[in-house]
Amino acid sequence: MANLRIGSSGNSVRDLQRQLASAGFNPRGVDGVYGPNTAAAVRAYQRANGLQVDGIFGNQTRNALFTDSFESGPVNNGSTTGASGTNRTATFDRVTNAGQRSQMVEGRITVNGRTYQFRSGGHGRGSLPPGSYTITPHLWNRNTPGMVVGGVGYSFAMSDKYDSRVNGTRTLLRIHPDGGSAGTQGCIGIVGDAATQRRFVEDMRAELQRSGGSFTLRVG
Repeated sequence: MANLRIGSSGNSVRDLQRQLASAGFNPRGVDGVYGPNTAAAVRAYQRANGLQVDGIFGNQTRNALFTDSFESGPVNNGSTTGASGTNRTATFDRVTNAGQRSQMVEGRITVNGRTYQFRSGGHGRGSLPPGSYTITPHLWNRNTPGMVVGGVGYSFAMSDKYDSRVNGTRTLLRIHPDGGSAGTQGCIGIVGDAATQRRFVEDMRAELQRSGGSFTLRVG
């Protein structure tokens, strides 16, 4: 497939713009024209994912973006999806307020072969940047407001990540219940009732035990 760059146009550029927006890199519209804003979004994605930063959508960037992109199909209103995604992944399904500090993504996270809905962002510095994270236990029981659902609170630590959108490193990232107003300060907030939260904790416990206490989660 031909590389896309400034001056390219058509449906392939529209597809790229949609995927960039879903991944949290705002191309400032889906118009099918590869202009400076789309090139800037491509460069931001490349920088965040350790790729060559040239603003050209070539094979390396294409493979990374479309491999990490969300799986097609609707998401249930409940906590788990009808079919499991790829284990140890968190995929973005939709993004709101793209490119703003209030950007929030909604998606699905799969651990121990089970898939759950999550929200990230909507407050503070926006949603979690895509990339690979090391996951380790933090607090098996937690009562911090906004991180508890039906008396069930917990948090799992995520490694720090540089975020080009805020020109800084995101720290204190966690996976915890989405227990307050919809969204988080950038963490992954698991959506669902108390039973869902308990099941998620057990799946995380099993995943961590199987992996010797930590594992890599691919987000994007």
